[in-house]
Amino acid sequence: MMKKGLILFAILIFSLDLAGCTRNNVNKNDVTKNNITTNRNNNVIDNRSKMRVADDAAEKIADLPEVDTANVIVTENNAYVAVKLSSESRNKGTKNIEHKISQRVKSTDRDIDHVYVSENPDFYDRMNTYASDIRNGKPVSGFFNEFTETIRRVFPKAK
Repeated sequence: MMKKGLILFAILIFSLDLAGCTRNNVNKNDVTKNNITTNRNNNVIDNRSKMRVADDAAEKIADLPEVDTANVIVTENNAYVAVKLSSESRNKGTKNIEHKISQRVKSTDRDIDHVYVSENPDFYDRMNTYASDIRNGKPVSGFFNEFTETIRRVFPKAK
């Protein structure tokens, strides 16, 4: 009987030790609350679905003279960018602007392979709502399917 107790005690200590080690594996520069992580790169990440708001990239995009504001959400290696163009840029060719935006996004995150840009006002509003929900800790699972469907409609060639 004493041997069983000793074995159970050893298993308990080993389990607690493992739990402590895994907690130490978290990046010291990240702040986590309710599965939402804000990392040192000023990105807000929902750890449950790997969707994140890339505020740094959005700020770099908004620094372009052609852009008033931007929202960027990243899933895996894809960045989805919703922009409001400045009034001077609205009826001009957007290919050059899209290229500049893509370069800014990729310069902030080298893991981004594909950048999808839209100036559609409805898409901008939806992206603003999604980004706000992620920042406020709302479960992404509640709108992930809607987000995916929106992406399919706005960017039919997106992978």
